[in-house]
Amino acid sequence: MLNPKLLTVAALAASLTLAAAVSIGAAQEAGKPAAKPETGMMDGGGMMGMMGMMGEMNRMMGNCNRMMESMMQHAPAQPGAAAPEQKG
Repeated sequence: MLNPKLLTVAALAASLTLAAAVSIGAAQEAGKPAAKPETGMMDGGGMMGMMGMMGEMNRMMGNCNRMMESMMQHAPAQPGAAAPEQKG
């Protein structure tokens, strides 16, 4: 049978761990700023801010397309083509 002192220590450790996790979670939740109801997508920088985001998204899509094209150049020509075997 288990030692009663061991059970007490284990219960105490579990309680302290739970208390620490709850307090950390509460502290993180309290640090979040409350959302203002009047803020929206356009309030940060107006139309110019939105245009900047669109330009950034366009560059990201271009980079993604170039990456995918370069990956396809190195891919086998047919789906059933022999792929290198992996030993594991």
